Amino acid sequence: MRFGLRNGMARSRKGFTLLEVMVSVFIGATLLVATTTFIFSMGELWGRGANVWLFQKHVRGVSRFLEQSIQATSWKLPQGEEEQTPVYWYEWSSREYRNRSLLTFEMERSPGVLVWPESRLPYVVCSLEFEKSEGLFMLWRSRLEQDFEEESPRRTLISPFVTGVKYYYIDYEEDEEDAEWEVQDDPEKEADGSYLLPQRIELVFEYEGQEEKRQVVLPTIFNGLPIF
Repeated sequence: MRFGLRNGMARSRKGFTLLEVMVSVFIGATLLVATTTFIFSMGELWGRGANVWLFQKHVRGVSRFLEQSIQATSWKLPQGEEEQTPVYWYEWSSREYRNRSLLTFEMERSPGVLVWPESRLPYVVCSLEFEKSEGLFMLWRSRLEQDFEEESPRRTLISPFVTGVKYYYIDYEEDEEDAEWEVQDDPEKEADGSYLLPQRIELVFEYEGQEEKRQVVLPTIFNGLPIF
């Protein structure tokens, strides 16, 4: 009996059979593949989450930049108008922007993102230009530059993720208390063909199927002192 036990123990110490080795390798490979897939999946999910977070941060930053810039604007009295309007429709004199009315405001000093060549310019005219295939741009130039009327404005990309701009108007025709917002894809026009100034605009941001909307209020009357 003792001999048989020792013989069996001796055989067990010789090692695993080929079948056992193959099964072990298969199980190990399966676990390795599963673990690797899990790690890469988590990395992909984390990366997507980071991109979404950065996109939302970009949306907030752009909206805040525009709001603060408009709030800091100095008034400009368009020719033929009786009211002082900080935001107005403007047509640049340069050939490429001729016959294009753009929402415009003026700042006593350009914001930090609009710097040329190494300093902020005074008395800067800023216009918003939207191109569906490119995004939202800021056109800008200082009134103190000698070639202000002749040269094209500088063009700075504000956001490549803006895919739409909507214009909000308040309809007071029937009852001021029951006035409703009218949302237009294009600005409304007067009978003479000039554009009406909206009370606010809505920027539509899109990134990888995600959509974010932000509204920017446009003040229509300003009671401050002019910069000139």
